[in-house]
Amino acid sequence: MINTIYKNNLFDGRVALVTGGGSGIGLRIAKELLHLGAKVAIVGRNEEKLAKAMASISCFDNNVQSFICNIRDEEQVDSCLDTVIDHFGSLDYLVNNAGGQFPSKAEDIRPKGWGDY
Repeated sequence: MINTIYKNNLFDGRVALVTGGGSGIGLRIAKELLHLGAKVAIVGRNEEKLAKAMASISCFDNNVQSFICNIRDEEQVDSCLDTVIDHFGSLDYLVNNAGGQFPSKAEDIRPKGWGDY
């Protein structure tokens, strides 16, 4: 059971995608959302890390799924979004936990800014 300040079932019927959801803060956010009733897509680049994360949240059965995606690759992001929506039927929330370590508003980052340079 997770200790939370939020109302039970707060996100019931909603779908969230958490980038960097295979570990650390992203995994903790995914667990909180699942506990509060959301269906969650955890997304990351590392299949092994995602598998370990899935094992740690297996009690949520069909409410969670992992997807491999490098958010620096625009085509992978588009494909991942389509796959998540196909799987869950919708997408309500995005938690952009993965990404660069530079302060910037998300709307100010151009696709080139996500590239490996």
